[in-house]
Amino acid sequence: MLLTILMVLVSRSNAANAPSKLIQDICKETAESQGTYDGCVGALELDPTADSADISKLAENHTCLSSYVAATASFKSALSELSEDPLSANYDSRVAGDDVQECEDELARDKARFPGLTTRNNYGKLYSAIAFVVTNHLPQS
Repeated sequence: MLLTILMVLVSRSNAANAPSKLIQDICKETAESQGTYDGCVGALELDPTADSADISKLAENHTCLSSYVAATASFKSALSELSEDPLSANYDSRVAGDDVQECEDELARDKARFPGLTTRNNYGKLYSAIAFVVTNHLPQS
């Protein structure tokens, strides 16, 4: 079951049909806190049409780089804790979204406009919310 959930979170879906029942269930619950069912489905199906950021300008913003390193570490930590400590995995799943938000906050402070990066930040926060919902349903040890 855990493997199936993780596969949904990290794999690409090319299906043109309606989302699977698992995706529907996860996204319905995620939408209660995040407010976007369609965004959740899109995130899990990895919409490849998102804009790309101007990398040369983005390189000047070190906060986003460190935010993504921290978010990646939080997601990896959550993944490694799934079987032994689901409560910590749940916490780290939520922290990953906070890490991504730091990048978005820095962009706002700098009045920087990177539509593609903002889209990716929104997906990062949504992935965090999805992982939080999924890990919240794991049996606690």
